[in-house]
Amino acid sequence: MPSTPATPTGEQSTQPSEQQTATTMVLEEESITGVKQVTLPTPPNRAANFTLPMDVQVVKEASISSNTPITDKMYKDLPGWASAVQACLQDKPTFVRVVGDQQVPFMLNGTEGTIKLNANDRPVCAASL
Repeated sequence: MPSTPATPTGEQSTQPSEQQTATTMVLEEESITGVKQVTLPTPPNRAANFTLPMDVQVVKEASISSNTPITDKMYKDLPGWASAVQACLQDKPTFVRVVGDQQVPFMLNGTEGTIKLNANDRPVCAASL
């Protein structure tokens, strides 16, 4: 019988652990079975289930030239600025999996983030634009 993880006080947790997943499309040249999408990890997790190396990168948005887009847009609205910054701090990056010269979306837990790299390779919250 599997054991439940112990809490910091030594008590057994009754809540199921939440499994983190990553989902990406499978390009035609990568598949011999015709599968179109894969979700990782697919239990049981074995190193042989992955095609390595897997090159995952944060999306670059070259049209964003500012390092401070939220401040540039909301510099007169302090409450709105604070709200936008707090929302951005809770968000995740937009990832792609690089396969040769192609970029394939790579989502974590079924959602795509909004943080992207700007033209200067600095992470910015693209949703605030």
